Amino acid sequence: MRIQHLAAIVLLPLSLGIAQQPSQKKNDSTAKKPATAEARELFYLAVAGREKLPQVARASAPKPSQPTSTPPASQEPAPPPAVHLGIRYNLLLVDNQNRGTAVDSDHVFKKGDRVALEVESNHSGYLYVLARQSSGNWQALLPSPEMSDESNIVDPGKRLRVPNNYYFEIQDPPGSEHLVLVFSRDPQDFYELYQSIRNQQKEQPRAPAGNVQLADARVNSAVQKMEERFGTRDIAIRKVSEPMKSGEPAGSVYVVNASNLPSSSIVTELEIRH
Repeated sequence: MRIQHLAAIVLLPLSLGIAQQPSQKKNDSTAKKPATAEARELFYLAVAGREKLPQVARASAPKPSQPTSTPPASQEPAPPPAVHLGIRYNLLLVDNQNRGTAVDSDHVFKKGDRVALEVESNHSGYLYVLARQSSGNWQALLPSPEMSDESNIVDPGKRLRVPNNYYFEIQDPPGSEHLVLVFSRDPQDFYELYQSIRNQQKEQPRAPAGNVQLADARVNSAVQKMEERFGTRDIAIRKVSEPMKSGEPAGSVYVVNASNLPSSSIVTELEIRH
């Protein structure tokens, strides 16, 4: 059963592997960011233990609208900002037996290939995944009402599959799909994104087409603000083609805040080519 169309990617149910790759724009060596060789080392240097996160409402059960001055779904304090906050992600090619094989971030997929994401963090936090549609609008993949059973909480030492009980199927025409990963420890940082996604999910099933465009505009604005605030400055990115330690998947991409100043959120954009 096809659940959601995202340009050339179709979201289908079935617990399957993982896939992703870094945007060329973000990996451009001329961009203003620290040397990418630091990313992997800083990621493991900063690994912490699991922490309690304030509760955020699930996509399947949206709560009444809240004023923008309050954090989403909770007044609980967020964990403090962390030095060298980071994530590692991998592209996996998934087979019919639910086995995912790590592939290089430059891998070119073909029609019918099944893809998903695997993400690991060095601190506890929330993960948001959005895809850019052919219209240019950003559509939430995690959290999503089509996958209301999927958790977007990532704890250090645990690998999160995105999606866990579904997969993305590559469709024609050939091209590339762009995803944005937002990883944050503080709901205040992504409150506007959270609220716009929730409003979009509530409005789309019953609103006229014109109103859907307004919902998309709110998500687009929130993604742009997150990228501008957390997506470029002090971010180091490194792709590790061959494992450097036991248990490290081939083709891992590390995205880390290389500054010595603590941070609560990071944003990165990646590309899936086909």
